[in-house]
Amino acid sequence: MGNKEKKIAELKSKKKGDIIIAAVFQLFPLLSIFFIVVGVINRGDTVNTIICLVLGFLPAEVIALLLILDAKKCSKLIAEEEARPYEPPAEFAKTLYNNDGYTYNTAREFYLAQTGRNPKKLTREDENAVWEYAYDDFAYLLMWIIENNFYQASKDNDENTAAEIKELMARIKKREVKPTDYLTGNNWFMEDEVKKKARGFVIEYYNGAYTDDVKAFAKEHLNAELYGFPFRFEDYDAFKVQIDEAYAKYKEENEQTKKENE
Repeated sequence: MGNKEKKIAELKSKKKGDIIIAAVFQLFPLLSIFFIVVGVINRGDTVNTIICLVLGFLPAEVIALLLILDAKKCSKLIAEEEARPYEPPAEFAKTLYNNDGYTYNTAREFYLAQTGRNPKKLTREDENAVWEYAYDDFAYLLMWIIENNFYQASKDNDENTAAEIKELMARIKKREVKPTDYLTGNNWFMEDEVKKKARGFVIEYYNGAYTDDVKAFAKEHLNAELYGFPFRFEDYDAFKVQIDEAYAKYKEENEQTKKENE
């Protein structure tokens, strides 16, 4: 159901509810007043009869009238929505990186082998360390995106979430916390979280040579396998040179293609 159809359905439901409640407010007070009036008339108390009519009848009628007016307002809004041109449903951003835990077991085995921890007695700090290993396949690239001011909040995030992420990204850029702290809270990264000027490169590089580059770097410089080392800023600083070179090459090739097509 598109946004237009959903809104119309909600308005129709509200209108129906208003009408039903208005009818109830009109029916029950009238029945109550009828029995009160009968009782008062039998005692010949006209003044009390009028008071009962005013106190019982008028408030109910006012509430019913307000509900009927609201129902009419809903009818007007429904007509406006039905006359509005069709709007295609919003397209959600595609996922660039998604880690639903499939790397966790591999990272856990590496962590246990390196630390000698008892697998049945892992602390919260141990678990966080394991997850840090599990994000080896994206952490360097994420840090590069943040450091080069290529990050932006996804259009799928609400205003409060976007503000919280912006604050976290500022802390990561200052190196107060690690990029893995962002991934620990999200597990995924959307394509539109990269500004357009670098988005094409990030998508192409991540789906292409990036993982092999990280694996080679880990073996040569860290003597470790992928998902077998923690994120450290000094390691990132050594590796980011490769990302910079890949980005420069990407821009050069795209500029050349652009010139050839002119």
